[in-house]
Amino acid sequence: MARIPYFDPEQAPERTLRALDGRRKINIFRLVAQSDNAGAEVLALGQQLSRGSSLDPAEREVVILRVAQLSQAAYQAHEHHAVALRHGFTEEKIAAVAAYPARDSGRHLTEFERTLIEFTDSVVETTTVPQELFTRVAAAYDHSRLVELVLMIGFYMMVGRVMNTFEVDLETGPVEQFSFPAG
Repeated sequence: MARIPYFDPEQAPERTLRALDGRRKINIFRLVAQSDNAGAEVLALGQQLSRGSSLDPAEREVVILRVAQLSQAAYQAHEHHAVALRHGFTEEKIAAVAAYPARDSGRHLTEFERTLIEFTDSVVETTTVPQELFTRVAAAYDHSRLVELVLMIGFYMMVGRVMNTFEVDLETGPVEQFSFPAG
């Protein structure tokens, strides 16, 4: 059970309702929506960094799954496990992202995916990356995508900490979508 109650639409400001409208009724959205001051903006940024991302979806999921592993964010790992499967990942590849650089984990990953994991590890663990690693990623990503990559890592670190701190519950059963009448 989460440490605080989930969002109550009867108590929410209009901008939060607008930010939630059409989204899945998953617990992380219901928890973030508790923040009257920043919830709507956090939800909008998350939407942009996932569905509106300029990064290749498989590369994006490698990064998110790795952040979940490093942050020990079980909820995030669970949610993005399903997303990764929708983007063509195998169970072995998902496990390889979590286990990297363990023996044999790299054989399920491309060279660039391994580079992205190393980049993510460096940002999470030391807040920066060595020049050689930065250069390898910069060879594949333009300036816009480089910045987006670091923003994505930071965003999912933040959300993972929200999930862990508030002990967000995993969903069970089918998930509906929020729908609010225009008001």
